[in-house]
Amino acid sequence: MTSNALPARQQTQGRQAVPSYPHIIRALNMVREEAEITHIELELKSDPVISYRLMMHVNSAGMGFPRQIRSYRQVISILGYHQLYRWLVRLLVTADPSDRGTAIGRNAVIRGRFLELVARAGPVGHPEDELFVVGAFSLLEDLFGEPMELLLEDLRIAEPVRQALVDRVGPYAPLLDLAEAIEAADEPGIAAALEALPEVSIDLIYETYRQALAWAEALDS
Repeated sequence: MTSNALPARQQTQGRQAVPSYPHIIRALNMVREEAEITHIELELKSDPVISYRLMMHVNSAGMGFPRQIRSYRQVISILGYHQLYRWLVRLLVTADPSDRGTAIGRNAVIRGRFLELVARAGPVGHPEDELFVVGAFSLLEDLFGEPMELLLEDLRIAEPVRQALVDRVGPYAPLLDLAEAIEAADEPGIAAALEALPEVSIDLIYETYRQALAWAEALDS
C-alpha cells in the first residue's frame, strides 16, 4: 500500500510468521493482470513467508505431483493465474495464526465459497470469481482493523466487487447480505435478502451453504 498502514501484518506471532499485506496485494494485482511470470516470480520471492507457504502448498500430498516442485516458475506454470489468485486470496484472509484471526479467516473463506457456489448454480448470472472475492474479502476490516476503503485502495478489483465491499451497494451486495444473515441464523434477514434475489430459492442457498461448510472442513483437514 502507499503508506505501510498495516505494519503488524509483517511481524511474527509466537513462532508463526505472518506474510506481508502489501506483498500479497501486489502479487494479487500482478496475477489478476496476468503479468509476466518472471515478474510474478520476483514478487513471490520478495516475501519469504509467501514463498514458503506456496512451496509447501504445491508439494503437499493433496496436490498429487509425482516429483517435488522446486522453482517458482514451475509453481506458477502448474497452478496457472486462476488458481494462484485464489490461493493468494485465501492466504490473505487466513494468515493470522491467532485463534480470533483463524476463526474470522475461516468464516471469510466460507462466505467466499458460498457466494461462488450460488453463482455457479446459475440463477444470479454473476461471475463466480468475483463473488468469491466479495465473500472472502468481506471480513478484512475485522482481520486488519482498518477501513475497507483503505484496505482495498491499492487492490485492482472489479467495480461491483468494490461497491459491495465498501458501500454495500451494487449487484453483489444482496448476496453478501444473504451470507451474513445465514451465518447469524437471522431468519428475518434471510427473508429480506431473498426478496432482493427473487431468482434464488431457499433450497439453493441452504444446499450451497452446506457445500461451502464441507469445503472449508476439507481445507482444514
